[in-house]
Amino acid sequence: MNTMLKENDDEILSNIIIPPRPTILLKFQQAQEQDADLAYIAELIAQDMGLSAAVLKTINSAYYGLSEKVTSLKVAVSLLGMKQISMLVTGLSLRKIGGSLDFDMFWKHSVETAASSAFIAQQLGNINVDDAQLFGLFHDCGKILLSQQFAEYENTLKIASGFDQSFSAFERHRHGTDHTLVGSLLSSAWCLPTSISLAIRYHHDISAFHDRVLSDQVLSLIALHDLSEYLTNHNNEYAYCEWSNHADELMYWLQITDNDVEEFQSQINELKARLGNLH
Repeated sequence: MNTMLKENDDEILSNIIIPPRPTILLKFQQAQEQDADLAYIAELIAQDMGLSAAVLKTINSAYYGLSEKVTSLKVAVSLLGMKQISMLVTGLSLRKIGGSLDFDMFWKHSVETAASSAFIAQQLGNINVDDAQLFGLFHDCGKILLSQQFAEYENTLKIASGFDQSFSAFERHRHGTDHTLVGSLLSSAWCLPTSISLAIRYHHDISAFHDRVLSDQVLSLIALHDLSEYLTNHNNEYAYCEWSNHADELMYWLQITDNDVEEFQSQINELKARLGNLH
């Protein structure tokens, strides 16, 4: 596992602006720590017009299939629950960073990965479901910052499949850094758990499973991520190769079989179809 920074990393990273933790995210995290009631959460949401609109749009989407339109934030919050609200707060916070990335496509991928990871974690029973979802949402957050810093980054995403190395290696080849490093810095700045920041930093580094420097908790999150990316996006060359090249090792780590993977694939396909109704 490569934990060393290149000589020019500091110079490159000094030019990448890590945005401070958004106020709404800070307040929401504090509310969760204090186990605030739903009425207080609704009051917080009401202070942000964009988040309020997102909450009401979500609860009134076809995904929930309600017979009557919801116009009350308090009712919407009680129906959605904290996990879905957390996802919306995260999405809005990341969207506000800007950059040239197609955010709708980015967020669709993040939500599918997060939902799949949370579902599988619940089935396995030995991985924290909330951590699985949070990591799924943030695992590629560094791409947003790189798209903000490098005008050609979106082109990097398009042509990467022709490069005979890992995607992170291609990013470093083109830009001198990669989304895993930048993403881990953002997650730390936004006060996400250390386990999430470490998982973001090493989620494309299979050597982490050999070196065993990271905790079992972090390694399990990474293995689960690789499985979820494969199941939700198995037509993508990188997602397919990353899983297929190390499937035996990752399945051994997760204590699952080929039959389990096939069953998860069927369940995740259904989950993706339902998530499509959120848009």
